[in-house]
Amino acid sequence: MERYTKGIVLGVGTFGKVLMATDKETGQVVAIKKIQVGEKGEGVNVTALREVKLLRELRSPYLVRLLDVLPQKRGINLVMEYCESDLEHVIRDRSRLLSAGDIKAYMQASTRMILRALQFCHSRWVVHRDIKPNNFLVTASGELKLADFGLARTFGSPDRRYTNQVFARWYRPPELFYGSTCYGPGVDIWAAGCIFAELLRRNPWFSGESDLEVLGKIYNALGTPQDEGWGGLRAMPGFVEFQATPAPGLRKLFPASMIGASDDALDLLGRMMAFDASRRRQSAAAAGGAATDGTGAKTGGAAAASAGQQGQQQQQVAGGQQGSDASPPASGAAGLADSQQAEEQQQQHGARAGTPLFGGLPLSEVPESMLGRVERPKLDSSDMQYFKKRKFNLDDSGA
Repeated sequence: MERYTKGIVLGVGTFGKVLMATDKETGQVVAIKKIQVGEKGEGVNVTALREVKLLRELRSPYLVRLLDVLPQKRGINLVMEYCESDLEHVIRDRSRLLSAGDIKAYMQASTRMILRALQFCHSRWVVHRDIKPNNFLVTASGELKLADFGLARTFGSPDRRYTNQVFARWYRPPELFYGSTCYGPGVDIWAAGCIFAELLRRNPWFSGESDLEVLGKIYNALGTPQDEGWGGLRAMPGFVEFQATPAPGLRKLFPASMIGASDDALDLLGRMMAFDASRRRQSAAAAGGAATDGTGAKTGGAAAASAGQQGQQQQQVAGGQQGSDASPPASGAAGLADSQQAEEQQQQHGARAGTPLFGGLPLSEVPESMLGRVERPKLDSSDMQYFKKRKFNLDDSGA
């Protein structure tokens, strides 16, 4: 830590706290996420190790960059790129004076960047499982960066089971409320749809104090599906029958007078909020389509930069710097572009290439039959060497 001059505390969470700091050698402003560990002998929390592992492997302009990892006696410090604000603060800040055109442009640009971030993760077999506005950090130039990979996992094996106790309640998809333990990237897309609606409404769509209250709001907004539309929800262990409710239609909930609520936008939102999780993944391919007006990030540049600059030092840590769709992901053109751009950035910055997630094979060359019988290691040998070199106590980490 001698290399960094500590600044203000950006926020505090269950993991520890996040500080602003300055690199004495380069002058770069960074964010340092200080992760605490338990009692002596417990080792580094495996959640922290997973986050480090994934952030080392995933390099994209749409993800927050991990710059360094510094071990300490009582935890580890993750040195990350500094972002001025987060999307939750941007949405909630009613004092921000933007024109109707700026609001529409920023919403379009934000939605595109959110979907691109998810498409990048999913094309690399990673499901985030904690998508919410304050896990999308906002830079001074208005770019969104997905952060907080503590709950993220690899997916692809049809026999792999996961906990359903993930996501903040307001962004959790129905199948997880009903106890599903076999799922894939569709859970992230549902949460992204909730954020999309929140950008339109400027407040959470499905807020509630209990699981049943949130489910009730979901069905009031989207209707209870017909038998063929449940996507396997009825067969789940915790399924609860709700009174049949017709869908009012998204246009009624998001009138044409609402800024950004175009027909294309609502069509995209409807596909992201499908009850059948396998159908949601298709909406990620629209990251460069209906979510923008064809001009890409340049459309929202001024508004996005304004949003980032006005939110300096606000809530960076609140959560970020703080039916099964578990089959292999599709690799679209946008995902390929992301990969190429990330690779170029790695070469420019001299970033360490992460260990391939599947034994060095490009994803397109992994036989689908292989996914059912190969268990991806939580930490492979190169990961273990990396952590041991930095003197992490791994004896009882559960890794």
